[in-house]
Amino acid sequence: MKILAPISSPDEVEMLAANGADELYCGFVPREWMETYTGAIWLNRRSPAGANLAAAESLAELVRRAHSQGLPVFLALNAPTYNDSQLRQITELARRAAGEIGVDALIVSDLGLLLTLAELGLQTRIHISSIASALNSRAIQFYSELGASRLILPRALSLHEIADLARMADGQIELEAFILNDGCAFEEGLCHTTHHHRVGAFCWNIARWSWEPCAADGRALAADEASLLADHMKSYREWIWFVNGCGQPLSPNGLPYGPCGLCAIPALARMRIASLKIAGRQASSLRKFASLRLVKAIVDLVRSGASPAEVAARARQIRNTPELCDTRYMCYYRDFDDA
Repeated sequence: MKILAPISSPDEVEMLAANGADELYCGFVPREWMETYTGAIWLNRRSPAGANLAAAESLAELVRRAHSQGLPVFLALNAPTYNDSQLRQITELARRAAGEIGVDALIVSDLGLLLTLAELGLQTRIHISSIASALNSRAIQFYSELGASRLILPRALSLHEIADLARMADGQIELEAFILNDGCAFEEGLCHTTHHHRVGAFCWNIARWSWEPCAADGRALAADEASLLADHMKSYREWIWFVNGCGQPLSPNGLPYGPCGLCAIPALARMRIASLKIAGRQASSLRKFASLRLVKAIVDLVRSGASPAEVAARARQIRNTPELCDTRYMCYYRDFDDA
């Protein structure tokens, strides 16, 4: 089981390598893309503002330094869809990244891009993004037949669902699971609302709305109905607060806030999940460092043979925020003690 860490600068390579990263993934948004689309249309699933490299030379330097440390680099080309003009541009970017620059895998979600890359026969691995929402055995078979070597599991899956998919995969394709940081309120592969960095995501903003509920026929809700709906919205706001990092990037003891799957690592190891993904290309170097150290500590404990109960207890002890862990709102995999 490997640890996949986010990176957004060549200067982060040595720090991540020294603290336990086994693989790196990044994004790259060329100047030509920004000139055409500004920040309104994203090339990949992260804002061009802060989460992506901006020059091919920087990507090449990142890959060179990572390879000198023995680390592979994966490039995210995973917007949900591309139109024909964008697809031509992305295809050329993929060709250059795989050939001239030497990235080790391309992370893809758009089916048109996937089919184009399959036809090109590039000498690089293809990883299917969680944006593709592969949720069943037919999806696994489909992507495997198109030459994909890894499938990134959607965040919303439970451990029981992941176990079913792992049995279905049966070694024909690697599986990667999210383990720390950013969440998504919806199934992200089925969500097409804006994530523009100046506008904010729909799922974030809905929690801030002021609203007055009414029935379908326009009548005012009964008091008990209105109270029930208000309770639901209160719970939603609380959950969104956890999903989006508890309002700040780091806790007082320097550890990352936000969705967490540390207690599920023993179960994921039993399922032979190939890689654990730390989300957050847009994060500061400090947050990446803290996230990696946290995951590495628990992975080492699992590798030493510790029991699931011991792992969960140690994860809670390191985090030292029992009031947050107890809600399970912060858990990627709430069924970790039943898997």
